[in-house]
Amino acid sequence: MNPAERLFIGRYVSDPKRNLLRFSFLFMILGIVISVGILSAALNLFEGYERSLKAVLLDSFAHIRITAAGNGPLPDTLTASTLVTLSARPEISSVVPVLSSNIMAQNGGKARGGLMQAFGPGRHGSDILAKYVRQGSPEVSGGQVILGHYLAEDLGVALGDTVLVSFPRLDLITPLGMYPNQRELRVTGLYNSGFYEYDRSLLIGDIADLRALSGLDSGFSNIEVRLRNSETDAASALAVEYDRILDPGLYAAPVVNTTLLSMVRMQKWLLFIVFSFLVLIAGINVISGVLTLILDKKSEIAVLKALGASAMTIRNILGYQVTLVCLASVILGQLFGFLLSWLIVNQNFYQLKGDVYFTDRLELYVSPFNQAVVFIVAALLIVLCIRVPLRRIDRMRAIDLLQNP
Repeated sequence: MNPAERLFIGRYVSDPKRNLLRFSFLFMILGIVISVGILSAALNLFEGYERSLKAVLLDSFAHIRITAAGNGPLPDTLTASTLVTLSARPEISSVVPVLSSNIMAQNGGKARGGLMQAFGPGRHGSDILAKYVRQGSPEVSGGQVILGHYLAEDLGVALGDTVLVSFPRLDLITPLGMYPNQRELRVTGLYNSGFYEYDRSLLIGDIADLRALSGLDSGFSNIEVRLRNSETDAASALAVEYDRILDPGLYAAPVVNTTLLSMVRMQKWLLFIVFSFLVLIAGINVISGVLTLILDKKSEIAVLKALGASAMTIRNILGYQVTLVCLASVILGQLFGFLLSWLIVNQNFYQLKGDVYFTDRLELYVSPFNQAVVFIVAALLIVLCIRVPLRRIDRMRAIDLLQNP
């Protein structure tokens, strides 16, 4: 920046109102703020959605599930030896045997199908239920059950009510039809993970109750392994390792849905690319504003050219002025985007549909990396739109400008 450029930029910074109050400048600033705000808000909300979905998937589901190779129940002795082997692994936060069965839950004339689970003794680490049992107690004993909160709403039950749980016994078919095992259980907790499919179908009960319902005297359906947060990305490799060290009659398989998370991540950046065109459209206002500024400054440009200023110097003088305004507008747009996304998250008019988006919660997360990408992309697009009309100064001659001011 030469002395002439520094002089004009210093005067502009000390008294910017003269140009900022121009209608074309106000319209240009408004376009940048709105377009960058929408782009920033979209990334904030999608980043929050991605992180909340990932947290729910990693917390609600086991990361690795160990089942019998023949699809039968796991014998108690084999389960116990497997628990001893896996409990010594430092990457595992909890390993617990699970008994699960598809059942029917009824309350009066309302009936819903669901999945009932019961946890056996194992290395639980932090309580895997306490985080998501938002009402009532995460502990269950005989005659008690925890319901997913959407399932409780569908059945019309609350804490302290009872539900009739039925399990159809295929080995007890009579001339009158299938004879189910039934048991009345009292609701002592409501499960609310934010993952729709679990919240609308899950029942968590006592192991003795589920054994009585399913007719299974011993054994478990599978062993659920939850890894430490730093190890979840290695679930597939660890499952292969567990297959090698465990009994040949067992099969370890990763459960983490990395495909879904990858799809959500791809959609986020596709959305970013599409919304970046809003910034490019706002750049049309920038081109119009720069052309208007050039026309308004014809006399000053003529004088500078007559005094020997180069076209590059004049371009820089005008370009720096507009660039400062536009970069400030980008920052204002990012602040507007944060405010917009915060209002969307905290509004009470619309909620995500869990059966479509897997989770019913809108989350906000401001990622420094995402905001840096927004600023860089918006700044590059706007600087390009500034530089294009400034090339017109190269074709201006001082004699023509003085003759036709």
